[in-house]
Amino acid sequence: MDMIRSVLRILQFLWVLLTTALIGNVIATNGDNVGNTTLNFVMFACALSWIAVLYGLAMHFVSAIAMPIVALVLDGLAVLFTLIAAIVLAAKLGAVNCSNLAGKDPGYIAFGSWADEKRCRQIQASTVFLWFLFAAFVGTLFYVFKDFRRGGSSIRRAPNMSQIGV
Repeated sequence: MDMIRSVLRILQFLWVLLTTALIGNVIATNGDNVGNTTLNFVMFACALSWIAVLYGLAMHFVSAIAMPIVALVLDGLAVLFTLIAAIVLAAKLGAVNCSNLAGKDPGYIAFGSWADEKRCRQIQASTVFLWFLFAAFVGTLFYVFKDFRRGGSSIRRAPNMSQIGV
């Protein structure tokens, strides 16, 4: 079970890194202030995800800082905000062919930089990575909730006095 958690946390790290990089590039090349609220919310969800991922990794490797309630809250918030960000970004982008953006509204989220097709593809990739990140967070939330219900018994603690052979 620890192997599954490790893989999920590493995948979360990968997905949040890719999503943050892509959305950061889209925001950096945003010239016409198109889709600012959506992009800023996605970046907020990424920042919250970074906190959850880094705490989860630290908790996994350093058992002294492991608090199941903190992990439960962080993973729960990450699941919620990642789901909302993925839905909003997918709704704003829609099913689009990025090489043919003709006929779209001037306020379309893919417009706003000198390379609209590149921006569109970056937003598409970010949407996919957000959904992968959401799935990984759901997996870790399941394990954290299971541990929390068990009373945090998966957290490595010092042995009881009855376990010490004196």
